[in-house]
Amino acid sequence: MRTRQKVALACSLICIACTGVLLVLSFGRAVQEVIASETGAPIAETHLTVILPDNSDMFFRSLASGGRAEAVAQQVALEFLFYNSDREVGLLLRQARWMQTEGVLIYLPEQNSFTDEINQLERDGVPVVTLINDNPLSERRAHLGFDDEGIARELVRMIGLEAVQDSQTWALLITADSEGNPTWGGTRMATVVRSMLSSHAGVELLPEKAIDQGYFSGEQAAVQLLREHPNLRGIIVATPQTLGGVVQALIDQYRLGSVGVVGIDFGAGVEEALARGLLNGTISRHPEQVGAQGVRSLIETVRGGHPSESLSESLSEPPPEPPPEYRNLAYSAVEPGRGATWQE
Repeated sequence: MRTRQKVALACSLICIACTGVLLVLSFGRAVQEVIASETGAPIAETHLTVILPDNSDMFFRSLASGGRAEAVAQQVALEFLFYNSDREVGLLLRQARWMQTEGVLIYLPEQNSFTDEINQLERDGVPVVTLINDNPLSERRAHLGFDDEGIARELVRMIGLEAVQDSQTWALLITADSEGNPTWGGTRMATVVRSMLSSHAGVELLPEKAIDQGYFSGEQAAVQLLREHPNLRGIIVATPQTLGGVVQALIDQYRLGSVGVVGIDFGAGVEEALARGLLNGTISRHPEQVGAQGVRSLIETVRGGHPSESLSESLSEPPPEPPPEYRNLAYSAVEPGRGATWQE
C-alpha cells in the first residue's frame, strides 16, 4: 500500500514538473512573439559576446550603447561581459566558450597574454575580433584600431607652434601598462611627438610620463607636473580618457588658460573648456561609432561577409571577399572655433 502511494506521489510530482516546464516554454514563446510583433522583425538567431573593461567609464558606456544599437539594427543577440582587472580577461574568454557564443568582440588590455584563450575559441569555430588593442600573435580573425601615430601628429599640430619664437617647456603623458611601464602604443606616440617637436628649437619636451588611463590619474599627474615645473607652458595628454582629470587639476591650480593642453577624448569640464577657448584641442574617438563598427565587423566575420543577412541566406550565395584583417577606426580633431577635422 505504501509503495503504491509513493508511486502515485512520484507520478504527481513528475506531472507537475512537466506542466511547469511547458508553462515556462509557452511563456518564453509568447514573449518572443510579443517582441517580434512590436519590432516587426524576427527574433535574433545570431548570438554574439562583447568583452569590455569596467562599464563605469563614460567611453565604454558609450561604446556599449553604439554596439547595442547596431545589434538591434542587424537583429542579433548581444551579451556584454565586463572585467575589472586584467586577470579576469582569460576567465571571460573561457566563459564565452561555455556560453556557446558565435563570435567575440573584445577590448584587450594593452599588455596582454591571452593568446591561448583566443586560439582555443578560434579552434572551436568562434571568430574573435579585437578592438583598439590587438594581439597579433594570436589567431584572432580581425582587428579594429586607431592610427596612434596619426593621432600623435594631430596632437602636435593642435599645439600651434608655427609662429612661436620664445622658449617653452611642454610635458607629455602616455599610457602605462598594469606594471607602470609605457605601453607599446604610448611609446610609439612619444616617438612621433618628440620627433616633430625636435624641429622647434625653442621647445623643450620633458621626459614622457607613463600613467594609467582615467580621470584621477590625469589629475594627479598634472598636479605633480605643475609643482615640479612652475613655468610649464603646456601638457600633451596622449593617454585616452584622462583629459578631464588634467583639466580639473589646472582649474584647481588656477592655471587653465595659461597652460596649453591637447588631449584625447572628452570628460568632465572638457567641452566647456573647449567652448571657452581654454584648451588647444582634443581628439574625439567617437565611442558610439567604435561600438557600432566593432559589432558590425564581428557580424560580417561570423556571417562570412554578409553583414545584413542571415547565415542561411548567405550560404545560398557565392562566397564574398573575406573581410580585411585590419580596419582603421575614425577619429576627429576638435578645436575651439574650428569644429572637427575628421581622420580615418
